[in-house]
Amino acid sequence: MLNAFANYKIEKPKVISERAELLSYFVENLRNKDGKKFQPRVIAIKLSHIPTKDLYYIVSIFKDTLGRKGLDGASKEFWWSIKAK
Repeated sequence: MLNAFANYKIEKPKVISERAELLSYFVENLRNKDGKKFQPRVIAIKLSHIPTKDLYYIVSIFKDTLGRKGLDGASKEFWWSIKAK
C-alpha cells in the first residue's frame, strides 16, 4: 500500500534569533557616507561584543534620535554608542 502523504513535505518554520532581528534592523536603517547600506557582516562584527540586552537600548536610542535629528544624527549616535572601551 502506498503512503497517501508521500507527496506532502512538512517544512519547519524558520527561526530567527533576537540578534539577527536587531542586526537586520540596523542593516536596513544605517547608511554610509555615500548613502548606501552597510553589508550585514560589517555591522555584525561591530555588534559582536555587545550583549543583546544592550542592543535593545541602542535600538531605542537610535529610534529616538532618528525622529529628532534624522538619519545623519542617528547614525552618529549609533557609531558613538558602540565604541569598544
